[in-house]
Amino acid sequence: MTPNVPEYHGRPIYGYDASTVQHFYTFRQAESVAKFFLHYLKSGTTLLDCGCGPGTITLDLAELVAPAKVVGIDIEPGMVDQAKVLAEERKINNIEFRVADILKLPFADDSFDRVFTSAVLEHLSEPSQALEELCRVVKPTGLVGVTSTDWGDPLISPTDESVSRFFELFERGFNRYGGSLNRGRHVRGLMRNAGLEVFEFAAQYANAADPGSVTALTEGFIGWMENLPLFQQAIELGWVDEQELVDIIGGMRKWAQHPDAFISIGRTEALARK
Repeated sequence: MTPNVPEYHGRPIYGYDASTVQHFYTFRQAESVAKFFLHYLKSGTTLLDCGCGPGTITLDLAELVAPAKVVGIDIEPGMVDQAKVLAEERKINNIEFRVADILKLPFADDSFDRVFTSAVLEHLSEPSQALEELCRVVKPTGLVGVTSTDWGDPLISPTDESVSRFFELFERGFNRYGGSLNRGRHVRGLMRNAGLEVFEFAAQYANAADPGSVTALTEGFIGWMENLPLFQQAIELGWVDEQELVDIIGGMRKWAQHPDAFISIGRTEALARK
């Protein structure tokens, strides 16, 4: 197992190795996740994407800065393998994917014009160390873009005990390992403490309001419940039992069929200079 990845029965606790989880991340695109960052990219801009997952965002970014070199790193080998396959399918050649740890980046100081990371800091017990690494490898006057989940106040209508219980268990599982799905609001301060000059910071909400998007998002959450070891560990720890998990899944699916079902979950976006 890769260092700095908490595990449960030999698997990463956050389920990075599960095909269902990896597939969920293939829906991420630069236009939606990294739109705030795109204006600062141009041909010839070298770039590092930390936590590239299956590479969908990274490849979009690589097309914008070609022919400059882009590197995507992820701590999960399965994610990196998928990213390499996708790069070949899309015939994008100015990119390299490799397994690496954001807490100890294998790059020299001042290596990249731009550094980007999305949905990574929430998994870490030491997010400040990761941000210090991003600051170290970006060039002087270079830019760092960060997106970070903040699910502390999801908008849910109609209110539903099953949906709320899912968020509660998920956050509790992250907290056990020093992570948090609710820390996005604090990222600006963390970046400043890491030596970065934050000049843009805002919260965004992803909305699921129509039946198709509500169902898709709900099934994504259920896929996590069924595949992430942290939910199995929650049973072992006595936070929940197997029947309640089954009931939560059933309740979430029932809620998703409500004609007025709506959910909006937050993230923050930050841009900083070195």
